Amino acid sequence: MLIASLVFAAAAATAAPPIPLDRAEHAFAEARLASEEEGGRLWGRQLYGPMIFVDPKTRFAVANQADANGALKADGRVFTATLPPNVTIANTATTWSGVKWTMVMWPAVGERATSQRALLLHECFHRIQDDAGFPATQGDNAHLDTLDGRYWFLLELRALARALRNEGRATAIADALVFRAKRRALFPNAAANEQLLEANEALAEYTGFALRGTPDAESRLAFARRLDNVDKDTSFVRGFAYLTGPAYGLLLDALDPGWTRRLKKSDDLPAVLSKAANVTPAGDAAARAQAYGGAELRAEEEHRDAVHRELLAKYRALLVDGPTLELPMANANFGFDPNAVIPLGDAGNVHPNLSVTGDWGVITTSRGARITPDFKAFYFPAADRENLTLKEGWEIVAGPRAGDLRVVRKAPHP
Repeated sequence: MLIASLVFAAAAATAAPPIPLDRAEHAFAEARLASEEEGGRLWGRQLYGPMIFVDPKTRFAVANQADANGALKADGRVFTATLPPNVTIANTATTWSGVKWTMVMWPAVGERATSQRALLLHECFHRIQDDAGFPATQGDNAHLDTLDGRYWFLLELRALARALRNEGRATAIADALVFRAKRRALFPNAAANEQLLEANEALAEYTGFALRGTPDAESRLAFARRLDNVDKDTSFVRGFAYLTGPAYGLLLDALDPGWTRRLKKSDDLPAVLSKAANVTPAGDAAARAQAYGGAELRAEEEHRDAVHRELLAKYRALLVDGPTLELPMANANFGFDPNAVIPLGDAGNVHPNLSVTGDWGVITTSRGARITPDFKAFYFPAADRENLTLKEGWEIVAGPRAGDLRVVRKAPHP
């Protein structure tokens, strides 16, 4: 028995870490090389910097440098640690242990050089975007979950794909702009809200794709293929800018090299492309739609809309009509899938899966959670109380309706 125990202990001591250190080191080197090749030409500053990969299951982390507080330990030419529970794991820019990091979940890194570069440089942009003059902004684009919003958006993507393939580029650009103008005319505030997200995620995704390591023409064709194969089940509410950013950006690279150094936070990418291509959006959008399979697309979207309404009813019953668990959003961190966000109008947005850390503790759900439009509170199903780990100094109290719960700070003892 003692021998078996010793063998087991030895095996455990030599078990491979959740993130292979040699692969992590290679990925760091690839990101650094891509950044050095780019040389700051896009945004006027070096993209590569402090970077940390994290295994979301074990919280094991591998970084390319030491932190400010000694939490990471040198292991060869990288640094390792296990992140504490209060650190949200996501593909994001985050400050931890005195350093602002580019954090990337290890399963997303992959082994294909082009997709790896694209992901890492996208996330590097988020770390430097404040200094580059493009602070993170979020727009409420619930209109992109409606029948008409999706229909005109998908037509815009089809026109952009043609322009990227250089199939009558000027006409295709004009058509894309016509379809976008039609969509924005149907929904008040659509232009302003779309621009907010495109000044953030669109620029990040463009940066990654532009620096993926392939010739410009090949990159344009590769992204055209992505637009041709967009999953029709995707939610575009938070994910649309991941598609428009590279499309508009790669076209601008071809028509107006150096455009990023002249771009301002207030600029609208379609307007910038319109000027660069010397085209003005004009004409009958409905008539032009037929050149892009508009009738068939409309029928598909009408079917999806009917099914989607049933999903909305389910989440409204669960997360609006209650009973719910309310958690304060101040100082909270969370990661989410931007392609899965479901808008509930004035009630906010639903995230089918959500993990949150806050001053009050940690909670994870696969039942769905709602974030209010004012970004002041999370609402989870009351049954998710079982998934909540509270910190000292917080408690669960009754909410305003029968069965509702709220998390609040404990009152100080007199």
